[in-house]
Amino acid sequence: MATWKITVKDTITYNGVHLEKGMFVEYITPTLDHPLFKTMHHDAVNQLFIKKYGVDLKKIHFINETRLSFEKK
Repeated sequence: MATWKITVKDTITYNGVHLEKGMFVEYITPTLDHPLFKTMHHDAVNQLFIKKYGVDLKKIHFINETRLSFEKK
């Protein structure tokens, strides 16, 4: 198991979705694989952002390393 801190890199508003630099969620994966390696993790990460901040990252296609930083804790 691995715990990941997933953080928004930059403040941006895109298609009506506003993200602030530093917004983050923590995500636990059952393996040591990076959360972007399997698309099943994309939905889980998105749900965490929806629950915590009310923002849908999949709507704006922002679940990627360009917009988010992934740090294994």
